[in-house]
Amino acid sequence: MQALRAAYREGAYDAVVRRIRSRRRDDSLHSSASQALHVLLGRAEQARGRHAAAIDALNTARRIAEGEGRATTAIDRALGDSHAALYRWPEAASAFERVLGARPDDRAARQALAEVYRRAQRWSKARAQYARLVRADASNGRWWARLGQCNLGLNQTERARRHFGKAHRRVPQSAEVALSLSRLHRAAGHLDAARRVVDTTLTHQSGDPRLWRRRADLAFERENLKRARRAYVRTLATGDSSATVYRRIGLADVRRQQYARALPFLRRSLRRDSSHARTTLYLGVTYLRLDSLRRASRYLQNTIDQEASGPITDALAHQGATYSRRGNVSAALEAYKTARRLRPGRAELDFRLATVYDEHYRDKAPAARYYRRFLRAHEGGLPELRRYAMSRLKALRPTLHMQQGPSSSE
Repeated sequence: MQALRAAYREGAYDAVVRRIRSRRRDDSLHSSASQALHVLLGRAEQARGRHAAAIDALNTARRIAEGEGRATTAIDRALGDSHAALYRWPEAASAFERVLGARPDDRAARQALAEVYRRAQRWSKARAQYARLVRADASNGRWWARLGQCNLGLNQTERARRHFGKAHRRVPQSAEVALSLSRLHRAAGHLDAARRVVDTTLTHQSGDPRLWRRRADLAFERENLKRARRAYVRTLATGDSSATVYRRIGLADVRRQQYARALPFLRRSLRRDSSHARTTLYLGVTYLRLDSLRRASRYLQNTIDQEASGPITDALAHQGATYSRRGNVSAALEAYKTARRLRPGRAELDFRLATVYDEHYRDKAPAARYYRRFLRAHEGGLPELRRYAMSRLKALRPTLHMQQGPSSSE
């Protein structure tokens, strides 16, 4: 046995298994020696990743020990590990429960049992075990985080937020804890609290792209575009070069009217993911603002072709502006009217239709009709557009008085 244990300690697991399997046929072995051999065999099979074989050997050792009234705690612990490795959660839980039955204060066994329940998504049982663990040692941030995860599994988000908060205070360097807690703060609308959590952990983990991405997203949601852009650039620098990060940098530049600066980031985003309609939409808007009308039209049409809802209304509205500036009035009207059919509540489209009729048609009745629709729908909003619409209606009164009868231009 001493030679076999020495070989096991040196990592010669194949040799240990081979020698023990040859010795097991020796009937002269007394039961205690046989038990020790089966335990060592089980350990060696575990080390080789052969957990089914390990379980067979350990169960044999356990039967021998039980038959002679000896303790099986170490064997049960090893059995729990191998069952868990094979995702046999009920068997693993039973093994660790037997360990705790003999040693109720064994924290390692209780943590192993809690992990089994957590991985099996038996959230109530896992929570009960982690609650006992944090009562025994309230300084363990990882256990508080696991307790929070269990509460999330039980849809108890406020309790989960409190537990993740306790975890964050104990392990502020943990990116996983910070991301979970900031996500919960964010979902509750506490964006400042979410930012503070991320900023704290960034002082410990300044090279983690997930934290910079969360920092950037939080700033973006607060419309702090300058700060968001800086954080997205750091996200790129720390290794996250996804299409979303490039797109968000581009969007921040577009919203700040820095169109030339936005262009290379939107192009890179498109190269990484050509299926995202918002990328093509903002590329179209950017080219429109840079007076590259042919390219603007192509990207906006691509957005329209991709999406039947969502960004399509914006794409159609910008497409209408492109057509209007190029003098293709009928196409502009068709784009605006299609957008209006998709989003009948978006009164701004009535204003755009009014301006197209006003600028390009001698018959001003359709323009007046759309100006009035816009004013009725936006009694308190868009003050500059309202002032323009009212001034145009006032200026058009003499012309409208002269132009009697229904319009034939629409």
